[in-house]
Amino acid sequence: MSKPKFLLDEHIGRRVAEEAAKRGIDAYGVDGSELAGLDDLVLFRRDIADQRILVTYNNGDFAPLMTDLLREGATIPGLVFVNVDTIPTSDVSGLARAIGRLAARIEAREVDPTGGVFLGRA
Repeated sequence: MSKPKFLLDEHIGRRVAEEAAKRGIDAYGVDGSELAGLDDLVLFRRDIADQRILVTYNNGDFAPLMTDLLREGATIPGLVFVNVDTIPTSDVSGLARAIGRLAARIEAREVDPTGGVFLGRA
C-alpha cells in the first residue's frame, strides 16, 4: 500500500502537521490554509477528492457525515477520530507521534481507516 496522506481538521493546529512532516508523514493542516472556515461537509468532500485521511476531534459531526457519504456511495479514504481525553489538543508532539504510528499500521495493512478508527496514544 502507498503511504497514507492525512488532512488535519481545522481545530488541529498547523504545528501538528509540521511535526508529522518531520517524521516523514504527509499531513496537511486545514488551520491557516485556504480550506479554513469551510463547512464540514464541503471539507470532507474535498478530503475525499484529495484521497486524504481526515483526522478530527470533531467526532460528533463527522461520524454522521461519514454515514451519509457512504450511503451516497462515496469511497472514503479514511476517518480518524481523536478524543481530547486521550490526546489533548495541546499535545502537539503526542498527536504527531500517534498519527505516525497509525500511518505505519495503515501502510502495513494492519489497520483499515475507511470505516473510521479511533486514534490511541499507544
